[in-house]
Amino acid sequence: MGNSMNGPGNNVDEIRYRSYLTQMERDQDATIREKEDTHREKLGKVIETQNKQLEEIRRDFDVKISSEAEILERKLGQVREQNQELLTREQMAGEQEAAKVHSQYTQRIEQEKRTGDEQILKLQAYYKKASDELNHQFEKEKQKLNQKGKVT
Repeated sequence: MGNSMNGPGNNVDEIRYRSYLTQMERDQDATIREKEDTHREKLGKVIETQNKQLEEIRRDFDVKISSEAEILERKLGQVREQNQELLTREQMAGEQEAAKVHSQYTQRIEQEKRTGDEQILKLQAYYKKASDELNHQFEKEKQKLNQKGKVT
């Protein structure tokens, strides 16, 4: 009888023990699922926070790049303006120099013309004088010949 009492009582203990183990497994599974859910939520929040921070960094970076681009654009505009002013000054200086050289050449040409005209006038006067003298000598010689021809 001892065995039979132990047998059926043993079965009850075993059933209770198995029931207890099953309940513990369920509790542990529930705890694990709960912890996994909590972990997923925390991980989701961390990822969301990280994405927000990343987006903020990108936005700040874009603002910084935009700001630097505007500064560089202004500087480029200033450089272009300064270069245009320099170019304009250089063009004006070049035009003034060209006008000066043109004026000098024009004066030189006028001077050469005057010198040439004076030389021509001198040559004309010289040749006129020489021509007049030759005519005068020719007339003298003609008269001499005429007088000799009358005398003979």
